Amino acid sequence: FVENVPKNDELKSATMHKLGCLLAYKKRHAEALPLLTGALEKRKYLYDTKSKFLFESSWAVAATSHSLGNSATALKEYGSLLEKINKIDDLPVDSVVIHNSAGKLFFDDGKIEKAIKAFKEALKSSESSRNMSSSLKADIRLNLANSLSAKGDIVASLKMYDEVLAMDSIQGTKEYYLTLYNQSLTVLKDGDLEETKLLLGEIIASRSKSAKGVKGNAYITLGNIALSEGNTNDALQHFESALKIFSNDPEELASGTQAKKSMAMTYSSLGLYDDAISTLEEAVEKLSQPNVEGKTFHLLKADLWSSMSRVHQQRGDIAAAKNFSKLALQNYKDSALGYGENHPITLRNTSNLAVILLREAEGLPKDKSKPIIDAAKFEMEGALQKFIALNDMW
Repeated sequence: FVENVPKNDELKSATMHKLGCLLAYKKRHAEALPLLTGALEKRKYLYDTKSKFLFESSWAVAATSHSLGNSATALKEYGSLLEKINKIDDLPVDSVVIHNSAGKLFFDDGKIEKAIKAFKEALKSSESSRNMSSSLKADIRLNLANSLSAKGDIVASLKMYDEVLAMDSIQGTKEYYLTLYNQSLTVLKDGDLEETKLLLGEIIASRSKSAKGVKGNAYITLGNIALSEGNTNDALQHFESALKIFSNDPEELASGTQAKKSMAMTYSSLGLYDDAISTLEEAVEKLSQPNVEGKTFHLLKADLWSSMSRVHQQRGDIAAAKNFSKLALQNYKDSALGYGENHPITLRNTSNLAVILLREAEGLPKDKSKPIIDAAKFEMEGALQKFIALNDMW
C-alpha cells in the first residue's frame, strides 16, 4: 500500500508513520523501524524543527529503537525530543511519557544522573496532571527509586519504594511485587540481610499469580545470599526453585538464564566443573536460537561466556579461560548491541582478560612471556585511564 501511495511526500510520510506505529504496537519492531525512520527523514524536509509532525516521528523512532536495543539511535532522538519539548505547542506525545521513557534509556545506558533528572521531571509533570493514569505514576516512582538506589542514595530510594507500595492502584499487581523485590535489593545493598530475607519471603509466600515471575527472581537472590553465607545446598535449592518457575515461560528466558548462571557458579565453587560448564553451555544454546535476538540477550550471552571463563580459570585451564574471555569482551564492546568500548563493565572485562594473560605468561620462558606481559600491561593501563575519564560513580 505504501509503495502505491501517490507521489505526495506529506501523504506518504504520514502513511509510513501510521503503518510503522501499528507494527510497533503489534511488537513487530524490526519491521516498524524502517518505515518510521523513512517517515522521519521525509518530514525533516517537509516541516520546520518545531513541527509536531516531526516531533511525533522522532518519538516513534526513539521508542522503537530503544525496544530493539539500538541505544545510539534512541539516545540521539530522545536528546532531540528533550531539547524541543518546551518549544512546541500542542505536543502530540505527553511530556510525562517522553521524560519517563528517556529516563529508562539513560538508566539502561548507565547514565544514572540523567535518568534521575528525567524521572524527576516526569514525576513533577504527572503530579500536576489530573488525567494521568495511576499506573504510570507508579511506574515513574519505581523508576526513580531504582535510579536513586543505583546512585547509592539508599534513604531516598527506600522512601520512594514505600510511596509506591502505599499506592492503592498497584496492590496485588505485578508492579507491587516488583517494587517489593527492588526494595529488597536496596536493603541488601545497605547490608541488612535479615530484612532482605523478610521482604523476599513475603514475595515467595504470596499465592497471587501476579507474583509468579518476581518470585523466581526472589529465589535467585535468596540463592545468592545463601551462597555468600556458605550454604551451597540451600543456594542450589533456591536456584532450582527459580528454574521451575522460569523453565516453561519463554517470556522469562532472561531470568531463567540468570538462574542457570547462578547455579553453574555454585557448582564451580564446589569443584563440580563439568556440571558448571554443561549448565552454562545449555544456557548459551537457548540464547543462540534464531528467534532470540536483541541487546538483552546479546549481553546475557556475554555474561555466560565471562562466567565460563571464570570456571575454566578455577579449573586451571587458562587457554580455555582466555578464549571465553575474548568472546565475552567482543560482545561487550559491540557498539550496537553491547555496552561499547568505554562502559565500566567492558573496562572491567578488559582488565579480567589482562589478568588471564598474566597467568598464561607465568609458566613461559622469559623471551615468550615478556610480549604477553607487555600486552596485558598495555590493556590494563588503557582500561584504567578510560575508567578514570568516565568520572562516573555508577
